[in-house]
Amino acid sequence: FSDLNDILMEVRDLSYRYPDQTLALDHVNLTIRRHERLAIMGSNGSGKSTLFLNLNGVYKPTEGQILYEGQPVDYSRKGLLELRRKVGIVFQEPDNQLFCASVAGEISFGLYNLGLEEPVIRARVDEVCDRLSITPFRSKPTHFLSGGQKKRVSIADILVMQPELLILDEPFSALDPKHAQMIDQILRTFSDSGITVVISTHEADRIYPWADRVVVLNNSHILADGTPDEIFSDVSLLTAANLEQPTLLKVSQTLHRAGILPQNCHPRTAQQLEQMLK
Repeated sequence: FSDLNDILMEVRDLSYRYPDQTLALDHVNLTIRRHERLAIMGSNGSGKSTLFLNLNGVYKPTEGQILYEGQPVDYSRKGLLELRRKVGIVFQEPDNQLFCASVAGEISFGLYNLGLEEPVIRARVDEVCDRLSITPFRSKPTHFLSGGQKKRVSIADILVMQPELLILDEPFSALDPKHAQMIDQILRTFSDSGITVVISTHEADRIYPWADRVVVLNNSHILADGTPDEIFSDVSLLTAANLEQPTLLKVSQTLHRAGILPQNCHPRTAQQLEQMLK
C-alpha cells in the first residue's frame, strides 16, 4: 500500500468549523486507498458525518485540503459535479436523500442529469435494481417503502452513477437484522467488484470481519488508525473512544487464555473460529 498510485483520496490537515464557529474537525490527516474497505468509528459528535460531507464536497474545509487522485478538489460547479460522479455518499437517513415520487424515477434521476441516452439509463437502472433486489418494488412510490427498502434505494441512487469511491454514513442504523444482513452482503459485493468502500458505524461486530482498516475519530481528531485487530485489541483506546470490542474477539481472547486457541490465531468470523477449533 505504499505506492502513491494506491492512494485514491487524501485529506491533508483538514479543519472544519460550522457557521457558528463550532470546531467539528481539527487538523485531520487521512488517506483512502484504492479498493480498500475502510471503517470510520467514533461516538456521536466525533466528526464522522462532517468528515464525509467534506469528502463529497458538500462542505468545503475551513483549513487544509482534500486531494482526489493526487489533484486538489475543485470547488467550482463543474469540479463538484465531476467529484460527485466519482465519490458517492449515502446518507444515514434515506428520507434526506430520496425525493422522486417513484423508485424507478429516483434511481434514474442522476443519469438523466448526466444526459445519458435512454437505453443506457434503462440498462443501468435494470442492473442496479436486480443487484440490490429492488425490482419487485421498483414501480412503487418511494414513500410507501419500508426502512430497509428505502436504504437499498438510496444506495442504488449512488451505485447507478458507477462511483469509484462509495461512502456510507451509518448504513446499518434503524434496520432489522434481516435488512442489516442484506446491506452487509451488498457492501461485500461492492468491495469484491473493485469499488472502494468507506463506512461509519458503531457496530464493531460488523466491522471486525469486514474492514481492512479502522480509523477512530474522537473529539474532532483522529485517535487511531490501524487494522481491526490492532484497534479492537486496544482496550484503553476503545474506552477513550466509547467503543465496544467485537464479541468474536472477546471469545477468541478467552480461548487464548484458556489455552484452547493458539495466540497467533485471530478468527474474524464465526466460521473461521469453528474451523480452528476442529
